[in-house]
Amino acid sequence: MLKKRLFPIALSLAALLSTTAVAGAEYNYNLKPKQITDNVWCFFGALEVPTKENAGDMVNSCYIKGEKEYVLWDAGPSAVFAKQAYEAVSKLGGKLPVSTVIISHEHDDHWLGNSYYKDVHKANIIGPKSLNKNYPLGDEKNVRILQIIPDNAKQGTRIVHIDKSYEDTTKLKIAGLNFEYVPVGNAHSVEDWFLYMPDQKIIFAGDIVMNGRVTSNRDGSVVGELKAIDAINSKEWSTLIPGHGFIIDKTATDEFHMYFEMMQERIEAAIDDGIDETGIVEAVPMVEFKDKPLYDLLHNLNVSRAFQEFDMGLE
Repeated sequence: MLKKRLFPIALSLAALLSTTAVAGAEYNYNLKPKQITDNVWCFFGALEVPTKENAGDMVNSCYIKGEKEYVLWDAGPSAVFAKQAYEAVSKLGGKLPVSTVIISHEHDDHWLGNSYYKDVHKANIIGPKSLNKNYPLGDEKNVRILQIIPDNAKQGTRIVHIDKSYEDTTKLKIAGLNFEYVPVGNAHSVEDWFLYMPDQKIIFAGDIVMNGRVTSNRDGSVVGELKAIDAINSKEWSTLIPGHGFIIDKTATDEFHMYFEMMQERIEAAIDDGIDETGIVEAVPMVEFKDKPLYDLLHNLNVSRAFQEFDMGLE
């Protein structure tokens, strides 16, 4: 009888230990890189906001293989994400160091993986100076993503600053590859850049371009977005990696351009008709986008922000 009583107790203890082990395990992002060209692999995130469930995996980031090293475009939402991304790409492109990380803009879902690349690869980090200005070292408690994602997804994640920033379009030669790092000013954020590979005709757009979902324009400018998309389309490109979204062909910028062009036209028309800030959201529903992910969450905020831009001269 004693053995019979002990057996279920042992099972319960084993189950408890198993549960504890799983709870303490590193979050599994289950990352699957998509090969874009013979030397470019990208991770495509979900069309949603960061949540505890997705652990911030809602951004696109890319590995570019050079002669003896990788160049990385946007580091992703955590050090755990970055570590697992490197492990996944290494199985395809080889276990090479990441020498350089290039960041598109200061929003935290795009650069919190910096800590992995700095700590493990000693990478040189290129990016906007606004990141260093607006995210003080050691101030992780005020970083949005780190307040959302689970503890086992943010192990080792901390604010790591940009090593090198630029003022103007800069041609870079890294790992035997040619790049152009191009500023577009205030478009999606306070300071946006895109990366162009002229030899391969690829553009890495960051959040200047999204498709398949509605954007957040909380820090952005409608006029700035349209100018930024024009700057992208002035380049000769055949493939474009958006900051969020899955369309990478020559139609990649169409949806975003249409969204902001229509928003400008309709808000300016509403202002001419005497609509004020209390009525602008109802006046500019842009129902063409109502079925897109995040429309209900973000569109009205975008319209309110855009009204301020056009009515109060913020552009």
